[in-house]
Amino acid sequence: MSALAGPLYVVTGVLLVAGLAKVTAPSPTATALRILRVPAPLTSARLLGIAEIVLAVAAIVSGAAVLWALVAVAYAAFTVFVLWALQADEAVGSCGCFGQEDTPPTPGHAAFNAAAAALAGLAVSDPVRLEAFDGTAVEGILLVVLVLTGVSLSVLSMTRLPRLLALVHGTAPPAVPTFAVTDTASKGVQ
Repeated sequence: MSALAGPLYVVTGVLLVAGLAKVTAPSPTATALRILRVPAPLTSARLLGIAEIVLAVAAIVSGAAVLWALVAVAYAAFTVFVLWALQADEAVGSCGCFGQEDTPPTPGHAAFNAAAAALAGLAVSDPVRLEAFDGTAVEGILLVVLVLTGVSLSVLSMTRLPRLLALVHGTAPPAVPTFAVTDTASKGVQ
């Protein structure tokens, strides 16, 4: 199994967690999409989440080069979005990546996304396939534990660490009004 497997499974696991968050709590993502003037932002947020889930699972299970390329493209797009949000004239209180309203875009988040895009890009020329794992059951369990730990720490670094650092430095998080985006399609409004 490639040395890329562990880190690649971590970033793909983060993609899976982000997709699940968008499906179960799409409002923060919809708010960010509304700022971008994406039509039907609530539906778009859910569809984006479903696409992330399908892509993450397919890439891990299949390991096909084309799927790692799509993971790389997705993370490159997320990098651009976070960088745009950091530079936007209108404050973006949450990038919406993890279904939380208080997850502001940060340079660290952009760096994580760029590194994830690079890792997935490396897997295009050297595909990481789950079926290529040739370790013992204990090594497999250890890999799963390490990947789950990596996913958890990565998500925490993008969701809770910014708030913790603001508390430590005595700075309040930016006061950005947030609102719940509701599905208005039933009322005939898009």
